[in-house]
Amino acid sequence: MDGLSLPFGLVEEILYRTPVESLVRFKATCKGWNALISSDTRFMHNHLDRHSSERFIRIDDDRAVQFMDPVTGIHSETPIPDEFHHPFPVSCMVHCDGLMLCRCEDWENLENVRLAVWNPLLRKIKLIQPLVCYWKRDCFGIGYDKASRDNYKVLRFGYNLCLPRGESYRDYEIYEFKSDSWRGIEAKFDADVLMEWECVSVKGNMYWIAATEERYIILCFDFSLETFKEICACPPFWKSSKRLECYSGDRLSFLTQDGKKSRNIMVWVTDKLSDEVVLFTNYFNVTTTPYLPRLQFHTRPGYFIGKHGYIMAWCEREGVVQGDDKLYSFFTLYEIGHEGRVRKEIVTGTRGLDDFSGLSICSCVYLPSLIPVPE
Repeated sequence: MDGLSLPFGLVEEILYRTPVESLVRFKATCKGWNALISSDTRFMHNHLDRHSSERFIRIDDDRAVQFMDPVTGIHSETPIPDEFHHPFPVSCMVHCDGLMLCRCEDWENLENVRLAVWNPLLRKIKLIQPLVCYWKRDCFGIGYDKASRDNYKVLRFGYNLCLPRGESYRDYEIYEFKSDSWRGIEAKFDADVLMEWECVSVKGNMYWIAATEERYIILCFDFSLETFKEICACPPFWKSSKRLECYSGDRLSFLTQDGKKSRNIMVWVTDKLSDEVVLFTNYFNVTTTPYLPRLQFHTRPGYFIGKHGYIMAWCEREGVVQGDDKLYSFFTLYEIGHEGRVRKEIVTGTRGLDDFSGLSICSCVYLPSLIPVPE
């Protein structure tokens, strides 16, 4: 490879062990490395599966994109991409293989909605044009066909508001990266998705919290079969804040926090989603301690559950600065043990509670990757 005497297989193995952020810088080292890192989808996916670890990403309104390594506590910022500036800030993000599907809304006219796919590491964005238009009641998801992992797809479903008052039906459409086009599909489901941001993409499929007439469920869309199906019943969350996330790469986690003074947290996890029968089981509970933070679910905190029974959460908490009576919101990284002890607490930024320009409305867990956005 451009004068290197090392066997190609050994070079590839070395690159597999190299952090993805370093690989981006290596692309200029030699043509062979650049081709492998930039164009070889097999290498990209293998590196993602073997090396990547969770990061937090948050959109801080019109100010910055913020990143956090939860292991080291190191955080950094980059400018907000032009596509996400006013009047179309990001209101919701879904992650799949290092790609962020971003819903952007005009807060002055909620009928104006944009959709974009974004790789924060590569700093590449593509606006996805609608087949006709997007509506404020649309829900979106991202995944891939398991027969060809690089065949990424976007799902859109929502109510067609062009019909006369009192008449409505759901539209279901798929956008394929390879063809750069939308098409209608026949898939349907009989449930109501609770909130468009209460969702997660795992192993190429999408999952939402949804309500039927009888109960709350986890609704799945299989991008390979292009069908909806009920996965399992949802754990109880009456009057509690809730978040759905990926756990251990191939399962779901469900976190609830009591909305009352107790602030008790319950953590549930599923079996492997590939199992024939999938159920939630209570993994651990965190009971009240004087230091247990409220996870401020109205600002959509990012969180994940560690394999050894702890919670990593990047969220906001309210408080005061010494010598100042003004209330502030502190962007804070927490590591909370199953015993209820706050093992780590790192403040990464502040804003006054009357300063809505810096409101963190969007945060989630993602894996940085080399997967390119569609041209």
